[in-house]
Amino acid sequence: YDELPLETRQAVEQALSGIISAKKKGGKVVVVTGSGPNLHEGVTTLIAELIRKGIIDGVTTSSAVVAHEMAGVLD
Repeated sequence: YDELPLETRQAVEQALSGIISAKKKGGKVVVVTGSGPNLHEGVTTLIAELIRKGIIDGVTTSSAVVAHEMAGVLD
């Protein structure tokens, strides 16, 4: 984290603040993602772990992502 550029750290802090705020109010956090070369197994594994930890409550995406990239990870 410390090696990230300041602008990236600020974006992470802003995202975390939003997630924490939503959770404290009883809200849900959903990842919205599409298919494409930017989503790969490493990212889907991270999303699955965040779901297991209760940080992310759901994912909305295209059928291509579910069928080809996330199906095995979310089993």
